[in-house]
Amino acid sequence: TPEGRAEAGIRITPAVLGSTITTAVVLLPFLYLQGNARAAFVPFAAAFALALLWSVFSSVVMIPAVGGWAPAAIGTWPRLHRFYRASVRPLVRWRWMTLGLTVAVLAVVSWGFVKRVPRSSFGNWYGQRTTLNVFLNFPRGSDPESLDKSIQEFERIAVGRPGVEKVEARGGGSSAMCQVSFTNDAALSSIPLEMQEEMTERGVLIGGATISVFGRGPAFANGGGSSSISYRIKLMGYSFSGVERLAQDLKQRLEAIPRVRNVKTTLSTGWGAERAMSVILTPDRPALARAGVTSRDFAAAINREIRGAAGGIKLELEGEETDVSLKASGARERSLDELRTALVPNATAAPLRVSDLALVSEREGLATITREDQQYVRIVGYDFRGPVKLANRTHDAFMASISPPAGYSVSDDKFSWEEDTSAKGLWLVFAAGIVLVILSVAAVFDSAWAAAMVFLSLPLALAGVAGIFWATKTSFSREAAVGVILVVGLAVNQSILLVDAALEKRRKDDRLSVDDIVAAASDRSGMIILVTLTTLASLIPLAVGTDADSLFGAIALATAGGTIAGTIGALWIVPAYLVGRRR
Repeated sequence: TPEGRAEAGIRITPAVLGSTITTAVVLLPFLYLQGNARAAFVPFAAAFALALLWSVFSSVVMIPAVGGWAPAAIGTWPRLHRFYRASVRPLVRWRWMTLGLTVAVLAVVSWGFVKRVPRSSFGNWYGQRTTLNVFLNFPRGSDPESLDKSIQEFERIAVGRPGVEKVEARGGGSSAMCQVSFTNDAALSSIPLEMQEEMTERGVLIGGATISVFGRGPAFANGGGSSSISYRIKLMGYSFSGVERLAQDLKQRLEAIPRVRNVKTTLSTGWGAERAMSVILTPDRPALARAGVTSRDFAAAINREIRGAAGGIKLELEGEETDVSLKASGARERSLDELRTALVPNATAAPLRVSDLALVSEREGLATITREDQQYVRIVGYDFRGPVKLANRTHDAFMASISPPAGYSVSDDKFSWEEDTSAKGLWLVFAAGIVLVILSVAAVFDSAWAAAMVFLSLPLALAGVAGIFWATKTSFSREAAVGVILVVGLAVNQSILLVDAALEKRRKDDRLSVDDIVAAASDRSGMIILVTLTTLASLIPLAVGTDADSLFGAIALATAGGTIAGTIGALWIVPAYLVGRRR
């Protein structure tokens, strides 16, 4: 009858409003996200909220209005109801044992999530892959063929090995790199660490080069393995010579540490910029006098070798005057040895080389002189051979032991990309979502006890998220954190249905008996299962054809795990909370 449909709509309205509001309020904090997270998730949250509002209208208005037009038989599923009552009654009767086992399961799942689930970088939208990187740098002017042969040796170590998905190598000038990408299964094995050790051992045998071997991703998240880790120390002071002396002092102290290699005091303040090398030419004046070469002639000969231009003349070509400059072949790529053996013109026409008339040497210096706040800046860099944790402890201890003179400062020089604080924003959204959910439940049901019961159901849903990532060996990324936020709003819907039935069952009594709880749970069990099935069905389009560590795949996986665990908790665990409680 119309009256019956209206009464049914009124009875279910608090539960519908409670479920909808708790889901909608967790989306409100998305409006305050910043950076990349805002651009990606705000449209998603807006569409989700609009769908929720329309679902309230259809649930409490449209369905009761049109429900009488197509009468259908009501399926009661008596056998399932009897089975459910028989399974939930002992859990409610022995509630302390039920709660104790639940706490134990939550502890095990939490341990598994902390120890076994890899964390992907929050800055990577598609989950961080496990990669092993080798950087190889030869001195300027080295033979490119030697560089190519050296990087090929690292390629041969990785190509064809189990668990290797792709091997890339590229280089140019005096540097080259090799990157090994591993499959998801191999990333959780010992293969990446073993290969890192092999490449490190091979790198030690290559002389005259700077080699760095390091890994990124879940396989290296524990900080294990050994490689060459680079550190940079920033020195500042008002005296250029004083900063230079302080840098030399730190260099001597660093070289006394057994595992420290390649200490440099002339690095550029910019990452990736090459340090400058100066050629020092000290003329031997007696030798110049014996050869009859003046200082001017000697300087002109040197200029011809290093700059290329030996002077200009005008030639007439096809009726047009053209300036012609003579340049020495290979002047732009002249090596120090070639400069030493270059011939110097002289009056005697003797084969005099530059090295016969001057001492040619090189000195490492600063590529640029930088000042910050009127203070000179110098960078001291070094490599540490050994495990990452040992390297970090050694570096921290060394930095703590430095006592710079008055007017000077020493600090870590860390390259900072523009920081994306969206990861922190997501956890703030998570906390705000929980608070808003509890306040919404308390406002809709006008009961602090109902809000407390719904809050106690959250750990069950979150355990489902942790458990599904542990079981599938999927890395937990920022996208998964968004799924956790949705779980806060979705997974409590089942508990809200049960709490609403319990409140309706005993509006006048101060306590709820075991029979009351079993009857309320049995009455709402069908709704709880239906809500769960519709939620899981809505996740299928997100999960089909996507990887678990992709944007929508991670959201679907986290939401599915939380929803399933929240349903199991609402049907069998939450009833144990309700016994003997005030309404």
